[in-house]
Amino acid sequence: MAQLVQRAGHEVRFLTCDGDLSACYTRELRDGSRLRECLQCRIGGIRSYTSEGISSLGALQTDNSLHEVNAEPWAYSSASTLGRFESPEDYQSSDFESLVKKLAPAVQKTYLATREWITREKLDAVCVFNGRIEVTRAIFEATQSMGIPVVSHERTWFGDGIQLLPGEHCLGLATVWRMTEQWSSPALTLAQAQKAASLVAKRFLRKNQTEWRAYNQEAVEEAWPVKSGSRKFLILPSSTNEIWGHPDWTSGWQSPLDAFDAVIEKLSLQSDEIVLRCHPNWAEKIGKQDGRLPEAYYSEWARQRGIHCIGSHEVTSTMHLIEQCDAILVSVGSAAMEAGMLGKPVISIAPSVYHRAGFTCNVHGRSQLGNLDALMAAHLFVSSEQQRKIARQALRFAYTMVWRLPQYVDQVRAVTTTQFEYAQGAAPQRLIDLFMGQELQADDDTFDASGSVGEDAVLDQIAVRDWGALIELPAAVDIKIDTQVCRRGPYKLVDRARNMTGIGDR
Repeated sequence: MAQLVQRAGHEVRFLTCDGDLSACYTRELRDGSRLRECLQCRIGGIRSYTSEGISSLGALQTDNSLHEVNAEPWAYSSASTLGRFESPEDYQSSDFESLVKKLAPAVQKTYLATREWITREKLDAVCVFNGRIEVTRAIFEATQSMGIPVVSHERTWFGDGIQLLPGEHCLGLATVWRMTEQWSSPALTLAQAQKAASLVAKRFLRKNQTEWRAYNQEAVEEAWPVKSGSRKFLILPSSTNEIWGHPDWTSGWQSPLDAFDAVIEKLSLQSDEIVLRCHPNWAEKIGKQDGRLPEAYYSEWARQRGIHCIGSHEVTSTMHLIEQCDAILVSVGSAAMEAGMLGKPVISIAPSVYHRAGFTCNVHGRSQLGNLDALMAAHLFVSSEQQRKIARQALRFAYTMVWRLPQYVDQVRAVTTTQFEYAQGAAPQRLIDLFMGQELQADDDTFDASGSVGEDAVLDQIAVRDWGALIELPAAVDIKIDTQVCRRGPYKLVDRARNMTGIGDR
């Protein structure tokens, strides 16, 4: 992105941390020493790409008397994720409070340093990574406080392209909602529908190797575990620690468990008609923290109600459970996409990236329980026509999230989870316009104006689970790779060393 704006004739400045902060998410995530974690971060940081135009947080003025702010709320999201907290009680705990207190001074320092940096460098716009984690959140808030256009960038869902959100950090949903609504009606071309279906095909065949986290890779297909129930209702809870506290993701329920109870009562479901599948993520350590808190929170709820619970460590295929169920209940989990493409009724209990895409039944508070009336009357067994509509909308949603919402999808290609190729043809003006106009445009704004013949052909393949054919897309147009995006000098060894270690926070 720096190269793009430079090609357009603009100057670029960078802000980095050279071990300047008293605490940060990365250091708290692991048990490593400060020396090791800071050194590793610096070696892999912006200085490994360039030596020009870089400012360090520690070299900037951070006198608290210059601009007093309450920095603690900006540390909530980091503290939430570090502790992998889940229940309302977790967020009232001393563990959560102590993490916030520990991170807050670094947030305050970064906020003030960023304001000084913007003023000193006379910046016209700022691009910040993530914007959720406490230090990057401080940068985001400082930029906003000065009325400077800001765009957050992040890794995309399936790797290709760059996630760029104007005026929002990575949890913001305003742009996502606008785009998923806008593109929920136009029909996909055959090629577009094939691309969207390939995402689910890769998940079912466990070949989704460019997602940041690919779960259930050793899955075993097993029959529905409860034999006595007349209906098969699948609950797929998700961790809320990464999105906790953000207003865009906040529902009208006091907790997800309140929502689960209300939906079960509304649909007159019996315990032997329900299966709860704990998220495989809870079986993984993230840094030094395991997933015992969310696992205990949901599994204990299931135990008290006599609901069959499949633990996070179990190899039972979640995909196969989705295939067998009559309907699923989700909070914000991405499994809604697979279920939707299979035509399964998807009940959503909280705002998410997909709840405005037209394939979910949204029950984001007690006042919306009436949205379940049709499902209640049908005893969850929807017609083939309804299944087709759900699948069509889910297909369009998938294409929007992977080929319309991300930018430069054809120019930034994920080879593996951490390795990318950069192709020629990226237009600098697209990025400049995003900064100045603060409104994202679809990376691909084409559609099938003649009808839904292409979609129908792909939906027919999905209906018979022809995953092998769907995963084999037509050969992509051969593009020339631009190798200029690389580390400098001895830093070129960084990626080679990194590829021999664990990925990210694992």
